[in-house]
Amino acid sequence: MSRNNSDELFHFEENQIQLLSPQELVSQITAEIEFYQRQIVILQQQLGATNG
Repeated sequence: MSRNNSDELFHFEENQIQLLSPQELVSQITAEIEFYQRQIVILQQQLGATNG
């Protein structure tokens, strides 16, 4: 059985890593929060459909 790609380990040299600016960090975090909020709504709707 093959392993999930998320289990792969990557090694980078320090000069290969680029830090995000504060604005880029906020943008990425906000996008992730919005994604998970949408997932929560979908799951709540599914729960309501099965329990309703």
